[in-house]
Amino acid sequence: MRTETKSKLDRLLFMRKVKWAAAGFGLAVLMGTGLYLSGLDATVDDRRIAGVIEKVGPYNGTNNQGVQNGLAVDVRLDDGREAHVLVLKSSAPAVGERVEVTEHHHGSGRTTYSWK
Repeated sequence: MRTETKSKLDRLLFMRKVKWAAAGFGLAVLMGTGLYLSGLDATVDDRRIAGVIEKVGPYNGTNNQGVQNGLAVDVRLDDGREAHVLVLKSSAPAVGERVEVTEHHHGSGRTTYSWK
């Protein structure tokens, strides 16, 4: 085999290895990014916030047990924001009642609220 042909073949084989290595590295980076982003939502910072109940209505969802046992409550927080919270009917929330809700700040930036 001539040296020119051998060098072309070596270059071709080397480039094939480089392509496979780059594809493997790209896949590893993609998987690592996915794990990092899914882990962000797992970190939650909770704090209690007081507010006043503005509206109480039925829970409109697809879960039959939730519809039977739940209420949708809108709470005006002391800092002016509004929180939508699902509450059990057994807690009997009333409009104008002063309550505390828990604010959950997730690592991804999402904010949710739950009844005290």
